[in-house]
Amino acid sequence: MKTCTHIGLALFAIFSLGIITASAEDVPSGLSAQITPATNRVSTLSGLEFSVVITNSATTNITIQPWILINGLGTISVFDAKGLIMAQRPELHLKGPKPPALAEVAAEPPSELVLKPGESYKLKYKLGAYIHAIPPGRYVAREGFIPSNDVEITIE
Repeated sequence: MKTCTHIGLALFAIFSLGIITASAEDVPSGLSAQITPATNRVSTLSGLEFSVVITNSATTNITIQPWILINGLGTISVFDAKGLIMAQRPELHLKGPKPPALAEVAAEPPSELVLKPGESYKLKYKLGAYIHAIPPGRYVAREGFIPSNDVEITIE
């Protein structure tokens, strides 16, 4: 059973990296992101929250998918000192998913949003759990799909 779990996680990580690579090619030029972590010093990366401001500096409208940016894995990518991506996974719910409350459903972001030239969209993003334990050290975080600033995070 353990072998199947490890193989499944490895395939998930490989598949996720393929999605990230393909999606990065589809980002319209003129779209940029500014990320700011809640803190730069943490004991673990899991759950670290970021503020993300996505700006359209192009001369045409650009459509973004806020729901995917908030709920998808890889919106913020974290890299180790060698430049290798630290693979995230969704939080595991042992008792199964709980149904969302009405307030949660009403607060869901739109699936698509058109940003006119000069407009910005602000969101909060929380890192997921990580496939492997991450040792103390310095790591770099940046938006996974849209050009952004780099932020250094220290795990103590």
